[in-house]
Amino acid sequence: MDLKRDFHIDDVSVVNFINLSGEERELVRRWRNHDDIRKQMYSEHMISLEEHAGFIAGLSNDDKNFYWLVKDKKGEYSGVIYLNRTDFSNMNAYLGIYSNPDLKTQGTGSTLIDCLKKIAFEKWDLHTLKLEVIETNGRAIHFYEKSGFAVEGRLKEFVFKKGRWYDVMIMGIVNRTRNRNEIGR
Repeated sequence: MDLKRDFHIDDVSVVNFINLSGEERELVRRWRNHDDIRKQMYSEHMISLEEHAGFIAGLSNDDKNFYWLVKDKKGEYSGVIYLNRTDFSNMNAYLGIYSNPDLKTQGTGSTLIDCLKKIAFEKWDLHTLKLEVIETNGRAIHFYEKSGFAVEGRLKEFVFKKGRWYDVMIMGIVNRTRNRNEIGR
């Protein structure tokens, strides 16, 4: 299985970060540094050009963390999706998404999460997906619940931001479409 490849899912192109053009890499860095996205991340510092280039270069030899830029059928950039801490022995991973902060199109988040679930469950045949979300991000928690994820736990006082501690919610979804006879193949 080529884990670094690009995908076409329905009408969407999903481009692995290691295959991005220089312009696309800068676009992703600009989004990640956008106030609306940074404030929901564990680390809110501004990502430098050097740090971003090093991060993407490191993904070439990384077999646990995978990042993609998503483009719609018109070629408009929708956002970023990623799978982290991917464990192919236990068939699970953690996920993350963020939408293009300049895009005002409804349904972008649903497109992103659907692409990610298709990669994880249909292409890679993973069994479970987990995610972490800071307790104050009610909009994201609601979105993930609508997308089939359930709260599975809480990491107490896990993130320190702006002078105080915040809990992090652990949410997950199980791939119920897997054939039990396929397990352990």
